[in-house]
Amino acid sequence: MTQDKKRTVGVTGGVGAGKSSVLAVLESDFNAKVILADLVAHDLMEPGSEGLKRVVDALGDSFLKADGSVDRKKLAELIFHDDKARETMNSIIHPLAWRTIREAAEAAKEPLVVVEAAVFDTAPPDLFDEIWYIDTTKENRIARLMADRGYSREKCESIIASQESGEEYRRRCARVIDNNGDIGAIRKQLEEILKNEIS
Repeated sequence: MTQDKKRTVGVTGGVGAGKSSVLAVLESDFNAKVILADLVAHDLMEPGSEGLKRVVDALGDSFLKADGSVDRKKLAELIFHDDKARETMNSIIHPLAWRTIREAAEAAKEPLVVVEAAVFDTAPPDLFDEIWYIDTTKENRIARLMADRGYSREKCESIIASQESGEEYRRRCARVIDNNGDIGAIRKQLEEILKNEIS
């Protein structure tokens, strides 16, 4: 990749796939600008933000604390029990999030911009050059979740079962990063993918 050509890549994968490890290598070894879509969306629901104002206008303020900040538990209960409320919030926040992400990607000085998100269904089709899927075995995912988050095996299996299958992820992604090994194995795969593309 020449210095005047920026590459923007989406990274996705199921819970426990080890996306953070891949992102850390991309950032430290390949000078990537890493953008986390969840954090962007979270910021759009902070007091004073355009996103929160529009969501409150649409859904009311029943999920706000006295100081005007969001009671995340109340909001989660609202959108969990009310499909229309969830769709309304997503229709507001998703476009704002992707607009913010695009602006951050375009402003980045790094030649490689990596955006991590759970799903890319609502992303603008021209935003990414490729989307990569981080893959690992179910047992590795369960082991990571139990170790990192303290989940029970039953909870891990329930969460994994609620997410898309590996086959569904692969259909939408241009590349698969195998994350069943160590950091060295991740680095080797990324070097192969990115060689001669980032100056």
